[in-house]
Amino acid sequence: MDRATFRELAGAFPSGVTIVTTVDEHGVPRGLTTQAFIGLSTEPPLVLVSLDRSSRTLAVIRRSGRFVVNVLKAGSEDLSTRFATKADDKFDGVRWVGSEVARGAPILVDAVCAFIECDVADITEGGDHVMFIGTVEGGRVTGGPPLLYYRRTYAGWPEEKPAPPVL
Repeated sequence: MDRATFRELAGAFPSGVTIVTTVDEHGVPRGLTTQAFIGLSTEPPLVLVSLDRSSRTLAVIRRSGRFVVNVLKAGSEDLSTRFATKADDKFDGVRWVGSEVARGAPILVDAVCAFIECDVADITEGGDHVMFIGTVEGGRVTGGPPLLYYRRTYAGWPEEKPAPPVL
């Protein structure tokens, strides 16, 4: 299977968009965009995020042992694109608060419909990615429709239509 064909196949599956964040040993925020996120288990509550081995955030999460999954809301396309780069100034001008649960890992308060605060429970390697299984220690649904990604295009979740009246 060549890389281009595999990317096309994987791109046929629409996904939500997240920014995974943490802080380094000096309290400097780090983060990256990923679509590779799933709710893994409800008992105990676990999530899985998969990060490319070339990510500079990966080593920081390994050391810190904590991270926040910021589930982006519709309209956060620019932030998603910014955090998908290798730029050093990703957090410049971005409003965030440090998670009390995840040792200060950034919660991107203006851009999320939910956030999930995690402790690293396990690390598994797979191909060119490293998967972090996180024990969910906190989080909150803040509201709004999520941002979706499909075939290299962003979209918001379709607006919910009110249920028809019961007759």
